[in-house]
Order: sequence, then C-alpha cells, then structure tokens
Amino acid sequence: MTKASLLKIDISLKRVQTFIFEVPRLKAMLGANALVGQTMRHDLSKLAIDCGSVPLDGASAPAADTTDPLQPKDQFDRDDPRALHRNGILARDGGHFMAIFADEVSAKNFKYAAEALISMNLPGVLFDIDERPLGSGNLEKGGRKAEALEAHLLELPVLQICQETGQEVASQSSQRTDERKIWAARSVRQRTVAGETFRKGKTRDIIGLMQHQLGLTQASGWQAPEDLENLCAGQYLALIHADGNGVGKRYKDWARKAPDGIGAIEREAHGEAFYHSMRVAVRKAVVQALEKIFANRKDVRPYEVLMLGGDDLLIACRADKALPFALAYAGALKEIGLVDETPLDVGIGVAIAKASYPLHRLHALAEALAASAKRLHRAKPSRGSVIDWQVVTNSWFDDVAQARRAADYRRYTVDGKEESVVLSRRPYPVLNDDGLEGLLGAVKDLDEKQEQAQAEGEEGAARSPLRALRAAFESGRRSGQMAFDRLDPKVRQILAGGNGDSPWTQLAGDQCLTRVLDIIDLREISRLGKWKK
Repeated sequence: MTKASLLKIDISLKRVQTFIFEVPRLKAMLGANALVGQTMRHDLSKLAIDCGSVPLDGASAPAADTTDPLQPKDQFDRDDPRALHRNGILARDGGHFMAIFADEVSAKNFKYAAEALISMNLPGVLFDIDERPLGSGNLEKGGRKAEALEAHLLELPVLQICQETGQEVASQSSQRTDERKIWAARSVRQRTVAGETFRKGKTRDIIGLMQHQLGLTQASGWQAPEDLENLCAGQYLALIHADGNGVGKRYKDWARKAPDGIGAIEREAHGEAFYHSMRVAVRKAVVQALEKIFANRKDVRPYEVLMLGGDDLLIACRADKALPFALAYAGALKEIGLVDETPLDVGIGVAIAKASYPLHRLHALAEALAASAKRLHRAKPSRGSVIDWQVVTNSWFDDVAQARRAADYRRYTVDGKEESVVLSRRPYPVLNDDGLEGLLGAVKDLDEKQEQAQAEGEEGAARSPLRALRAAFESGRRSGQMAFDRLDPKVRQILAGGNGDSPWTQLAGDQCLTRVLDIIDLREISRLGKWKK
C-alpha cells in the first residue's frame, strides 16, 4: 500500500446552530450541542477505527498541548492530533471530520455507516461527505440532510405535529415542568435526554469534557440555571457570538510555509498544527475570561456556554456581564500566540434583550453584529479584535445597517447649509482607549464620579441628565454641543475623552460623529430590567 492509494473521507457539518436553537429550551439546546460534539469527536472516531482507518506514523502531527484546559480522563478525548493520526484520523474538531482508509471497500463502509450515524444523532443537520484520493484537492460543496427517523404523518394513529419545533411529526407526548402535556418529535426527546446527560457531566463533547474548567459543575459554587429567565435573575439576557477574523487567509498563509517536498499526510499535519493551536488558544482565553468576570461564584450561575469549538464561541449570560466578558476574552487572546506566532483576533457580536425574546432571532442578530464588526477589521486589520452590540426592546429588529441609519443618522439644514451627525461610532475595536476598553473605562469613571458627588451632595454624573442628551444630539451638532456644555466639567472630560470639550469628531465634509451616547447606553445596560424589582 502506497500513500498515493490512500482514500480520504471528509465530513463537514452545516447549519449546526440552527439545529442547536431549533428547540428553544435551555436543556434541549445544551443537549443538541452535546450531541453534535460527541458525534463528531467521539462516535465518528470510534466508527472510523472499527471500519479500518489506516494508522499513520503521526510524527509530523502536533502533540497534545500540556497547557490546554481540555484535559479529560480518557486519553481518547484529548485534543491530540498526533495520537489521532496513529488511529488514521486527520481531524475531528470545528465541525469537520477526516479519516484515511486503505481501499474503497472500507472507505464506503465508513461513509454509509457515518451517514446513518449522523441521521440518527443529528436529524435535520446538513452535511457534506466526500471521498477522494489523499492529496487530490479540497472538498466539493454538495450538501446532504440528515433526515429525522420519525414515522410518517399518515402512519400515526393520531395526527400530531411536534409542538416544540412546529415542523417534525410528533411521535410521543411528554410532561413539561409546568405540568402541561405536549406532543414532541423523537429528536426533541433525544436532545432533552442529552441535555440531562450533559448536566450530569457524562457527555463527551468539548463543553461537557471541560465542565470543571468552565465553572459548570456544582463544585464550582454555582447553581445551574433552570432556564434563561433563571439565568438572568430578572435582568436582560445577552447572547455573545465570536469567531476568528481572517482565519481562512491565515491558514492559507501558514500552509504556504510548509517545507518543500513533503508528502500529502505531512502537509495535512502541517495545516492541522495551525487549527490545533487556534483551538487551544480559544479554550485558554475562554477559561481565563470566565474566571476574571465571574469570580464571585454563588447563587445561580449567570452564564451558559452554548458552543465552543474551533474559533467559534457562543455564550448566553446576564447582560451586565457581556461587554466586560468580551473585553476579557479579547485581552486573553491577545496574549496567546498561535503556531504562526500571531495572536487570534475575533469579531464579536453581542445581542441584548429580555430573556423571553425568541432566542433564534437573538442569535441571528448576534451573528449579524459580529459580521458588522468584521467589516471594521477588514478595513484596517491592525485594529485587532472588534465588536458590535445592540440592545433590542422591540419584538423584531431589522437589518443592522438599516436600523442604525434610522436610529443614529440625522441630516438637516442650518444657515442654508446641510449638515449630518452620526450618533454612534459602533462597531469598535475591543482593546485600547479608542475601543470598548476605553468606553467601559469611561463608564467606570462616571460611576465613581457619581458616588463621589452623592457623598458631597452634588449632581455629578446623574443618569437622567445624561440620558436626556440624546434628544439634544438628535436635533443637531450645535444643540448637542450646548447641552453638553451644561454638564459638569469632569463629566464632559470623561465623555469626550481626548477630544477636549467637544463631544463631536469631525469627519470629511459636513459630517461629524460622537461616542458620547455609546458610553451613556453602555452605562444603562446594567440597569436593564432592574426597574421590575
């Protein structure tokens, strides 16, 4: 057998986040993510070995990182590319799985068995599955769907549609915590059971294997939240979506640095070294950020890690902790170089709403906000990690750019000339004084100024006068300047930053923008929902 005769099976999942949010209950979402991780990392790996994947030398692949927070008891669950190569597996993280087989018979046996496994465990998830000679090129996009293994509608004695998803055929009834009986699809029950298994610490996905490091066990001091309302404790909910900036380009740049003359397997191992270092960096940064922001571990845990794999991170948390977490996460990543000796920059979207807001809509908004932030990074990559956020108070939120134009852009005529003002500078870089770090620093300074003023019987940085600035700013540059000038001088200095006594930054032509309202809005996030108390 020669390397040229080896066959590679490449499996790639799509619409994974749709699968996770399809059943809008916390336990089911945790279970869905656990099913995805366990299927891709554990079940497919065991299946490939059983079907005869070809053991490789593994010497060219990176070994497990001893500083990786992922340190499971079972060595098979470690992120150890070298050990996986020795089992004929090239990759199994980040929604991708690749294995090597010696002949077409064993490759097709695995391919058909993998299709059945994905259909059983992940009904409704789209996937590409490709068979090709090793080193013959990239995966061609096709797309197949894992069909739910449910009875057909007309085969049921009672015609019922799943009341959880509204799509699949219901095959069983279940009792909810509010004692109301509902009809649900088998796949819904499957996710709920997986969620219960996850809560017991018995799943083999990344989050399940890192429950202790992520502060998800009872030993951490937290009580697990029953649902998102319980997690928020009466405050607003934030959904944080983050993924890497320019990862594809960086991977290609790294791949071009592979030594000349190496074979296809060694080239695969060289590429995997980049992704492995990225996965380890993300896990380290997440653990460090959680420990920093959620240090006071008592009562109900105010966060839940919904997705952690590759460069992707999805966390639901109490709104007042979301932006500080994003800052801590980006700061931790900056200190960890990947194998190409450059830290990972991320684009972060933070969507904030009431806990009752439809989570699939909030997730779509968080993704759109991350995409908005990434445009800032593409314009100037040296900005590093970038972020955009939005508080939603309506039942529906339009396109981010369209909503921003309606809310934060004003054009008017004064003295016969046209002027325009932009009332928000979002998106921002995460780090440094001109980014989120500087804004949160200004919020902290305002709070300290207000505490000092209250002790001295002065107005200081009271919230009401600052919130009233929006109406003045919306009326135009001069109106905003006059209202700004009436504030306490120290408050003006905090809000204007390095811009002197002016809240405006002049752009080209007749346009100017301000960061003042962004600071005021950030300060209000911690108060959202507290009026109910």
